[in-house]
Amino acid sequence: MSPLPAVRLRGLLLAAGLAVLPLSLRAQAAPPAPPTPVATGRETFYDDRTREMILRGDARLDYGDVTLTADEMRFDRNAGRVTASGNFILTRGGRRLLADDGTYLLATGELHVHHLRFGQFPLYLTGDAVDGTLDRLVFTRATVFFRSDDAFAPSVTADTLVYERNRIVSAEGLKLGLLGGHLLTLPRFKTDLHAAVVSYLNGQLGYRHDLGAFAELGLHVPVADGVKLGADAGLYTARGFMVGPAGTYNVTAGDDSAQGFFRSGYISDRGDRQTDLLGDPIPSNRGYVAWQHRQQIGDRFTLDGEFNYWSDSEILRDFKPNWFFPVQQPDSFVEASYAGDNYVLGAFTRLNPNPFFRAQERLPEIRFDLLPSPLGGGLYQRLNASFAELEEDAYLNLPGQRSTRLDAYYGLERPVAVAPWLAFTPVAGGRITYYADATGGRDTYTRTIGEVGFDAVLRASGVFDYRNDLWDINGLRHLLEPRISYRYAPRADDGQPYIPAIDRLPFTTYLQPLSIADQRNVDQLAALNTFRFALDNTLQTRDQNYGSRDLARLDFAADYSFSPQPGQRHFSDLYTEAAVMPAPWLRVEAFERLAPQDGRQEELNYGLEITDQSWWSFRLASHFLRDEYEQYLIDCRRRLNESYDVFARLLYDARLHRFNEQTFGVAQRVGQTWSVRYEVSFNQGDRRAGSFGVSVQIDLLKF
Repeated sequence: MSPLPAVRLRGLLLAAGLAVLPLSLRAQAAPPAPPTPVATGRETFYDDRTREMILRGDARLDYGDVTLTADEMRFDRNAGRVTASGNFILTRGGRRLLADDGTYLLATGELHVHHLRFGQFPLYLTGDAVDGTLDRLVFTRATVFFRSDDAFAPSVTADTLVYERNRIVSAEGLKLGLLGGHLLTLPRFKTDLHAAVVSYLNGQLGYRHDLGAFAELGLHVPVADGVKLGADAGLYTARGFMVGPAGTYNVTAGDDSAQGFFRSGYISDRGDRQTDLLGDPIPSNRGYVAWQHRQQIGDRFTLDGEFNYWSDSEILRDFKPNWFFPVQQPDSFVEASYAGDNYVLGAFTRLNPNPFFRAQERLPEIRFDLLPSPLGGGLYQRLNASFAELEEDAYLNLPGQRSTRLDAYYGLERPVAVAPWLAFTPVAGGRITYYADATGGRDTYTRTIGEVGFDAVLRASGVFDYRNDLWDINGLRHLLEPRISYRYAPRADDGQPYIPAIDRLPFTTYLQPLSIADQRNVDQLAALNTFRFALDNTLQTRDQNYGSRDLARLDFAADYSFSPQPGQRHFSDLYTEAAVMPAPWLRVEAFERLAPQDGRQEELNYGLEITDQSWWSFRLASHFLRDEYEQYLIDCRRRLNESYDVFARLLYDARLHRFNEQTFGVAQRVGQTWSVRYEVSFNQGDRRAGSFGVSVQIDLLKF
């Protein structure tokens, strides 16, 4: 027989392949066969009446990735149903359910159990009766424990509760309690298991000379998605009872988000209230309101706001010192801004509800900022324009002021790359300001000023092949950046007698912006004929993960003015900033201001921080300002074991030769639920709080 031609052979193979292809596709499309249940037990027999297999003693059923164990099990193979009693344990993957007894359907995964215990960190749930599947469980008469089911852990009971895909999606008939008692009724809510169900629950017990024995409690509970409401309350034996509503919110919908908080308090104070900042007696009815808001609408519009009302200047200092000392003069404002492709349009309003502080109110200020943008021929332009209604209330012996102001600045700059390592940028600009409420015998006043100058920067670097395994240094790179800037605006101080000086230069010891375009003290500008010299040094090494990390910085800056203001010298102070951070656990920072004429140190602030997150931390800081203060701070913590830390804080005043503050304490972690802080403090000096205090602060850990 002669062989088949090659063409015919290929045709037969193709035909055979086409004939087999549908069978192959059908085989691939067919669903996988269900797993075969395997049931075992020490005793196994068959019930003819119910047609069930009965297993007793270490009864076990394996069905795919599902394992069910119990003391006794009845398996109906025809119905695909298992009824188990005694130590009912159902496991699938990382999920595990424990119950007294129940029924499980193999085909659908449905179950009905009694006295269920179910946990997925940080929540643990129990229920008298539970129906559903592992992905969706409906609890009847449920209890939710936070982090652990210890007696001291807070818990919530619910008449009905629905758990679905790592979330408690709804719950009704809620009550919050502790130590087996549930007294506080809550509205229905839903929350993610990894979110904070009770995001804020703390208490504090203690004694202070000015407050007497006191007890404080704060609580926030969920009332809607991302919204938690509650109250802050405090009882002070020497003052009375303070209470006020409080809450937090964090809501997200697509690209829009809003977050913030509010808190408040009111007390009829029967203690020794003394006087406020103005020397006036503090009234008995005292209170505060604080609100902060941050909102993003789309990717261009933002809305930020704060409101702080104090009935007197000492309300927070007396009752909430931890809130007072970081911000001793509160702000109240609302700011809306829209970011275009190369501009920002904003509206800013600042109010002053607290007459014992002085603030520059803006009622409002509307501002347009054109960001530096190319104009052609290598030129870049910028524009800042604003309209503002300004007001400043009378304060002590200072009169009140009002001002309606139109202000605009337009500037040009032309960067020139002289060399790859040298850039030179000449700048020129002008500022025009119109005052509708002038002083000094004028009704209105218009100020027109101009400036010219330049910015020059040189960038150099050196690379060194140096390794140090102890400090994890893999090569060194030194970045050197000398900078020189110059501005000439000889008439910037024009019109001072006619301008209501509301936007003034505040007290500061740091170098301020050099250009008249960037200075916020619009109403009190100074004439400029000034050079600014700066030298920045950065030392880096290769980072293990990506790029580089800074090991040290050393920066210098100083001004030289050809036309110094009265009381100023041609050479300003020399400003030095340094930082050394060779490892994540060590950081040293320093700021120094030195008078070059006589070498006198005017200011020195430094900080040394060593941190071992597992066992201890130490911080030493100094604050020195000539003729004002010289203080030293030591803050340290030492971990004793998993439950206890000890800590201390010492604040020493070298000029007055006294310890303004000495605080010692113990921090305790109770299980996974509570943090307790025991603290005793001794104070010296003119303090409203007295010389001695002791407190016990209890916080619910966030979960």
